[in-house]
Amino acid sequence: MSIIRLRLPQENIEKNLDAARSFVLKSDFRGEMNRDSSDLEYAESVDQGVELLKQNQAKKIVLSRIISFPHKGLTADSIFTALNDKFPSAAVFAFTDEHEVTWLGASPELLFRKRGEVYQTISLAGTRKTGSEEAWGEKEIEEQSFVTDFIQRELENLGAEKIVLGDVKSRSAGSVEHLCTEIQFEYSGDWKNVMKALHPTPAVCGLPRVEAMRLIQQLEKHDREYYTGLIGMERGSSVDVFVILRCMKLSTNTIDVFVGAGITDSSIPELEARETRWKAESLTSVIF
Repeated sequence: MSIIRLRLPQENIEKNLDAARSFVLKSDFRGEMNRDSSDLEYAESVDQGVELLKQNQAKKIVLSRIISFPHKGLTADSIFTALNDKFPSAAVFAFTDEHEVTWLGASPELLFRKRGEVYQTISLAGTRKTGSEEAWGEKEIEEQSFVTDFIQRELENLGAEKIVLGDVKSRSAGSVEHLCTEIQFEYSGDWKNVMKALHPTPAVCGLPRVEAMRLIQQLEKHDREYYTGLIGMERGSSVDVFVILRCMKLSTNTIDVFVGAGITDSSIPELEARETRWKAESLTSVIF
């Protein structure tokens, strides 16, 4: 596995990977299948998940899917350039996996940014079309509050200090937007402890974490591979780590886009399927 290109948010140039310790980590979620699913198949999985949540087996789970599109002869360079131009606030990346298959993406989700002993992270959840004039729904507000509460609790358990939570705001990610809370804290220990404490977050897994992971393994048949894994780099006392979201794999004849949605006991399966398609199209509308 090797990172080919990486451009951090709001920075005009790609990082010199030769001068940094960069890394890519696989997702914690494994499956046997590797194919796309229809809206109907995904909605059926969501419906099963909602029923399990109504039985109080967890508060929230994140169910993912693969949506495949024709390849159309696009190259990794052309896709990276398109994503880089469209998503200045995302971490835009390209890497090859252990099978020499290329992955690309534009992740809006910062796991954390470390500068000395000062850290920044975000609580990101809830999705709607960018520019919506309607108020955020209760489901999205609750979903995002789950993530914020989780991060604050894990940081306190870790021994982080001076934890400061910002206001909840809408954050655009191309054609969709999310609810976001910026969080700052200080920690003097090994930054890998922060990574282990926060990942996987409720935004890619659910709550409680152990119960959510069990339900996801039960409901998801495909292998997430690198989707919801981590990509990052260390440069001296500075570390940047992002969750691998809004990503795609360049297969022989298709572009396989990996997307997911947060499911609660009030989720409507058809709307969750629509949300995942919005997320996929936020990428494909840029590159096609």
